[in-house]
Amino acid sequence: MKMVRLSVAICLMFLFCQGCASSPSPPGPWPGGARLMDLGKGICQQKNGLMWQVERSAVFDSPQQVLEYVHHLKLGAYDDWRLPTKEELYELCFLFELQQQGDCPLNLKGSYWSRNGNMEAGAWEAYPLCGGSELRYFKRESGRVRAVRP
Repeated sequence: MKMVRLSVAICLMFLFCQGCASSPSPPGPWPGGARLMDLGKGICQQKNGLMWQVERSAVFDSPQQVLEYVHHLKLGAYDDWRLPTKEELYELCFLFELQQQGDCPLNLKGSYWSRNGNMEAGAWEAYPLCGGSELRYFKRESGRVRAVRP
């Protein structure tokens, strides 16, 4: 339990300090406190430059199916899509939890595949706390793909 809380604390630090060491935000009309913008053609761009696939895939049960899907994915003019890390999925969920998703129409319900060395499926779920909520990670046997680039 302490390790999970430590991981969440590290992810929160990453989220709030990302502007300190990352490249400048791409130009564009970022309304208010929004951190995501719908670019059309099935793509949303995060203020840090990451682009997310809007439409989630079908549910996959094996890493081989997931790799095949990502390998053949082409959205907009891009064919360099990849699986996100667990931390990138956490940051995306946290932006929605803070209601900073702007006009991005992502559906985050369900389990998604990620790659941190090993591939795994899991879900970040929000649990209410006094004065806010906490995101917890649960491993799953299967999941969808929400591809990201670069």
